[in-house]
Amino acid sequence: MGQKNNPNGFRHTGLDINPVANYKMLFQKRLIQKKYIEGVYRNYTLGNVLEKGKDTWIVEYSKLPKKTSAVDKENVLKLKNLTIIEKKLTDNENATVIANNLKKEFSINLKKTLQKNKIPDSGCHLISKGRHNGAEIANQEEYGNRLPMQTVKEPIEYAYKTALTKYGLISLKISTLLKKNNK
Repeated sequence: MGQKNNPNGFRHTGLDINPVANYKMLFQKRLIQKKYIEGVYRNYTLGNVLEKGKDTWIVEYSKLPKKTSAVDKENVLKLKNLTIIEKKLTDNENATVIANNLKKEFSINLKKTLQKNKIPDSGCHLISKGRHNGAEIANQEEYGNRLPMQTVKEPIEYAYKTALTKYGLISLKISTLLKKNNK
């Protein structure tokens, strides 16, 4: 006697397990919309770009563009029939914002980049891997204080970005502790 399987899953949960019609087309549409929004906000220091609903997106940013003027976003986004909700963040509030700051300003030397863009003194850890200072062999550099990755009590936010230098790609991994009020 073999085990009898329930056709609705292990237990009947009431979830619809039928595949979403046109999933591939919907996924590609969302990906194109996200890339379009990131292109419109390319001069900003972006955080996360999140989908809230159908054709509604939340854009987190920390800095307005310095050299170029802000784009007339309403007219540009009307072309795609998108609704954007902007959320202003402080510079060190989000791991993605810190990673994008470092990626934008990255030079060959990581120490010079960190002098321009300070990472928070507490609750932030940076791991950078690649050919720093044009070294022949890639190495790893770590900055900041260690974070407890195994604890459940303290929520951690994580971001990963790659910076392009004339010697190749350098990966930036940033972990930050979330503040107690952001839970």
